[in-house]
Amino acid sequence: MSALFWFNCLAVIGVGIAAFTIHNKKHLTELSNWLVFYLFATSLPWLGEFAVLGLFNSYAYKPGVFENPWAENLVGHLILNSTLWPGVAMLVVGYGLRSGGIALITAAFLLVEYLFLKAGIYEHHWWRCSMTAVTLVIYLTIAKKWFPIMNEKRHGLPRFITLYLAAVVVIHLPIPLLLLYGKQYYNVAFAQDFYRSSTIFILFYQMAETWVVMYFFFLKKWFWKLVPYVISLGGQAFLTSRNILIIQDGWNLVYSLLLYAGTLTICLLMERYTLRPLN
Repeated sequence: MSALFWFNCLAVIGVGIAAFTIHNKKHLTELSNWLVFYLFATSLPWLGEFAVLGLFNSYAYKPGVFENPWAENLVGHLILNSTLWPGVAMLVVGYGLRSGGIALITAAFLLVEYLFLKAGIYEHHWWRCSMTAVTLVIYLTIAKKWFPIMNEKRHGLPRFITLYLAAVVVIHLPIPLLLLYGKQYYNVAFAQDFYRSSTIFILFYQMAETWVVMYFFFLKKWFWKLVPYVISLGGQAFLTSRNILIIQDGWNLVYSLLLYAGTLTICLLMERYTLRPLN
């Protein structure tokens, strides 16, 4: 079996766990809110791995898709942190698992990590298995404590934080996919590898951009909703004009802008139709 097969097996398990939880615990909250929580639970490992892997090169994924090691890391990151981690988070919050359940999940993760290390499809640099255990316990504890806050206090700062982190995932997701498919990249020179430098640059950029986007989407007047489109699409056009955003391989700036507009529209719909006040 190829290395990618085992990564995809974990992805199927993660998505399956999430679907199982939503189906059996749909009485806890609306489907739309479950989906927002899934995105919220995805954003936490995304941002955490951005720090420990993207900035500090703590370990390496080896799914066997690309020759470039940072492209390999990007593939492994997208597969596992978008499926397995949010899947187990939903299991914990949906079934109210306590310390024993979290300990079992942590043990299962460590077993998988050990097997991946032995198989040579995952490699530690300065990272250790104990760090994975601590990180997972903290992550699941945050998810367990945040879900009732998100579900019961559907206004103010808790609602903004939840939708902001969910929106970071929605807005950022097309960028690494286009990067991996060779359609565009960001021409910044602070890291030797352009996969790594592109990802670091655009994630910092989009974290700030998403705050502005969601701030204006939260405003009541309809005309404020247009501001994020002007800022975000204008920003990408500006980066292209300055030769920072490089379009290639038959791709077109118009395609990128349409894709960007689509992600913004999803964020607008999330703000309008999810986590609505109970009263």
